[in-house]
Amino acid sequence: MKDTPDIHCDAYREVAEACRDVPRVLHVDGDGDAALVLATLLVPETQVHHAASLAEAVRAINEQEFALVVLDPDLPDGDGADLLHNLSRRTSAPPVLLYSARHPGLRTPAHAFLPKPWTSPRQLWRTVSHMLGLSSASLQELPI
Repeated sequence: MKDTPDIHCDAYREVAEACRDVPRVLHVDGDGDAALVLATLLVPETQVHHAASLAEAVRAINEQEFALVVLDPDLPDGDGADLLHNLSRRTSAPPVLLYSARHPGLRTPAHAFLPKPWTSPRQLWRTVSHMLGLSSASLQELPI
């Protein structure tokens, strides 16, 4: 009887290829529950990488490229506003969605702001998909 590792390898390659074709989103948020909600909402249309601290976010941005950063600046090891200002100085910086209970003020270099936790999943998906240029076909499946 022939072993079937090739079938598993083919399936793995297909999944890996599909993940390569979707935009990568960095979600910077110290709240694990918010990270789970956002990842659940955005997958499979995006690949979400979560950073729970400012240090993790800086490391991720230095190691990988992202199509979008979703940022809650209230982080356990510093102010995410510093990350936002550092990103705004880069020539190939991704757009930033500030998703926070803290209002950003007028001089914040974020591309968009949504109030947390009052934003509905539908509005969050609509904003992220617009910022990434995704189709809103999956929108009908989201709860209001």
